[in-house]
Amino acid sequence: MISFNINKVPTLFIKAFSSDDVRTILDFVRDANTLQDRSSNTVLFIDTPITTSTVEAVEKLKREGYRVVFRDHHGVDGEPVNERDRQVKLAESKLARTLGDDCCITVRRLHPACSTLVTVGEFRDATAIIADPDPDGLTAAMKAVGIFYPGLDEDAAKLDGEPKLQITGTSFSQLLVKGVATLPSYDPEDPKKREQAQQQLFVDWVKAAQGDSRAQARLELVAGAYRDAVRASEELAASATEVVPGVVLVDCMDKPVFDASTLHTILEERPGCRIMVLKRGLGPIAALHGVQYSLSVVKGYQNEISLQQLVPSESTSDPQAGIITNVSFLLHVSETVWREQVLPGLKNAFIPPASSRP
Repeated sequence: MISFNINKVPTLFIKAFSSDDVRTILDFVRDANTLQDRSSNTVLFIDTPITTSTVEAVEKLKREGYRVVFRDHHGVDGEPVNERDRQVKLAESKLARTLGDDCCITVRRLHPACSTLVTVGEFRDATAIIADPDPDGLTAAMKAVGIFYPGLDEDAAKLDGEPKLQITGTSFSQLLVKGVATLPSYDPEDPKKREQAQQQLFVDWVKAAQGDSRAQARLELVAGAYRDAVRASEELAASATEVVPGVVLVDCMDKPVFDASTLHTILEERPGCRIMVLKRGLGPIAALHGVQYSLSVVKGYQNEISLQQLVPSESTSDPQAGIITNVSFLLHVSETVWREQVLPGLKNAFIPPASSRP
């Protein structure tokens, strides 16, 4: 969990997947309300996963008398194709019934960044903001409370897009990308270490956006570490193996710090590569299961390949279940799900039957 004030508005960065997460959100909002003297009782949820836990938190806050505004771009684009889509649709319907006009759920195709769902300073008087703990959630929260710079919306879209595009924004947004790339890996013996480092990075980036020269200097110090991360990515790319025709896997377990953007760019240029898989010891699934396999479809094949079809249609998107998927071209799974469901599914999809082989 990451939390700090942005332009004096208490902001919590969290993904709600459990009852503990619901309690964390409720306690955060109650504490924020107690510490403030504001006429507004508005709580903004922005770029937050549309889960049953999120819906529960929203409903409980409404019952306590808060005005809850929900804005997100993770809606289902088209008809539901699996259980995860159906669950999201159901959650969307509940939120719409509960919030009415205060609910705005769209899709990334129309709003690639959640910052485009708010106007500058629209929620500067909010009691609290609940946002996703990533650069898209951060930039959206900043804009909502009145911190903005020319190009923020365009940067936010790149920061929330494919890894190879994240480093192509403004020089200022590149400082955030480089900072994220050099964050320490998750350490089960010191689980707060990475979280604290990410919070400090977010705080410095917000301060730098407001003209704080010391925060800017701290961000620029990561350039040397980032160069090391790029070199690590080049080494990892050289170790890539093709586990299934068109599916390239890189074992990143022994390289905790590398630049995903550089690695993805190199892998995409590999002839025949359609799906990239990174085996990592970092991420919400790795935190619970020890290992996380992160799959992404090469851009040229995203209209042809849906990774969500590799997991059972009744699956839920939940780190506890070893599956996270919000869009068809990205999928994160545990070792067990990879071995028992995803890898066999990839083999069935991409290896032709023996009878049809030359």
